[in-house]
Amino acid sequence: MSTAKRHVVVIGAGIAGTAAAWAAAKAGARVSVLHDRAGASALYSGALDEREWDRAGSGGGAPASAELAEFAAALGLWQLGARTLATREGVIRPALGSDAALLDLTPLAGRRVAVADLERDDWDAELLAKSFAASAWARRTRTEFVATPLNALRAGHERRIAPYDFASLFDDPVRLSALAESIADARPAAAGWLFGPWLGLLPGTASEIGRLAGVPVGETTSGTGGAAGARFESARDALLEKLAVAVRRTRVVELSSSGGRFLVATRDDPGLPTAPVVVEAGAVVIAAGGLAAGGIELTWEPDRAQRSFELAFVAPLALALDGELLAGSGSLYGPSLEISGLGALERVGIALNDRGNPLATGGTQEGLHVAGDIVAGRPRTALEAARSGLSAGAAAARDC
Repeated sequence: MSTAKRHVVVIGAGIAGTAAAWAAAKAGARVSVLHDRAGASALYSGALDEREWDRAGSGGGAPASAELAEFAAALGLWQLGARTLATREGVIRPALGSDAALLDLTPLAGRRVAVADLERDDWDAELLAKSFAASAWARRTRTEFVATPLNALRAGHERRIAPYDFASLFDDPVRLSALAESIADARPAAAGWLFGPWLGLLPGTASEIGRLAGVPVGETTSGTGGAAGARFESARDALLEKLAVAVRRTRVVELSSSGGRFLVATRDDPGLPTAPVVVEAGAVVIAAGGLAAGGIELTWEPDRAQRSFELAFVAPLALALDGELLAGSGSLYGPSLEISGLGALERVGIALNDRGNPLATGGTQEGLHVAGDIVAGRPRTALEAARSGLSAGAAAARDC
């Protein structure tokens, strides 16, 4: 019996790759995840959307499917459903779910929300409170935002260390308990407390602080490379370990097929002239991310004055931008970002046919699936990544 039998290889370990691995393992397949650098999922804000949140009517959306809800429960990190969130830039925004550490303002409407006033160099509680209070949501619901002093720093350097490092301090049970005590003793009393993205790098830290303080406590959205992304990676690692998924940090260099099976060639260090390690699979899910994660590259050839979009590894797949297939550089000068706009960097990806299968250079290839930001023309959002990953993982398990 082939070693590829019932073996699904998932390339990428972001939201889409994790969802695909979970769905394939749930369907009974043996699953291996191959991933390299951190991508968009490790850099996300913690908010869950299915399209750009600031579009008209973006507060609505399709309710979570039973499978998506089951995946979120297994991940142990997200709360699904309409929520109202605060950003660290002072904006109140809707979302269709979020990291549970983010404060949901919806149940606090019409009440007083304390904006924690810490002496952080990257945080102006007075200004943020004014910005939140001036939002259409706050005016409509008559919600009050008040900057409230809180003694939460232990040393001078904590004023300026990165939000990621500051957040890690509160995973310590002693610091966690001390912060909860400070919140409980603070005046004036508030119905909820809003912090910057600092409440731990582990899932559950924010909720434990709130439980001890006796009041809802949560964060704004995270900046790039902040606490929300770290919590996703922590939850992902725990879930994949629980599923007994084989995980290897490596660089995929080539994907090919032979004799009804897929061959995935990898190198732990692409800079070394070592022979690649080849993994066999009955089906493959490509969830390597777009340009943010390095799954797609924008290349430049100075000698020929050409630029082009290319996959970061060799594979018989076609890329598309705005419904048009990209063949090599596409023109004398390659894709024109001046014409297409910088948004093309997010829209480019692997082309799909009318049935949602990836277009291979030799036609559609059974057993090959794509998910997440590497798919052409799909919204680059967490919920889109999760939904496409779940679909791709389940299909891959059926194919192998």
